Amino acid sequence: DNHPPVFDKSKVELHVHLDGAIKPETILYYGQRRGIPLPANTVEKLQDIIGMDKPLSLPEFLAKFDYYIPAIVGDWEAI
Repeated sequence: DNHPPVFDKSKVELHVHLDGAIKPETILYYGQRRGIPLPANTVEKLQDIIGMDKPLSLPEFLAKFDYYIPAIVGDWEAI
């Protein structure tokens, strides 16, 4: 077999979920534009609420999406 091995290389993250990769600026913009209330009105405050600086349980992690998904869901321009 003359093919080089592929699975002996360092692993990298191959994808990032789109809903977790949206900038706070974008969330604020579309929340305000669509009249969706958000838990903060500045990038810094929103980042403090939706960001993570330590591992969370799955329910704690998923709860963060409840804060901002309504501002972007169904709006392909936002995504």
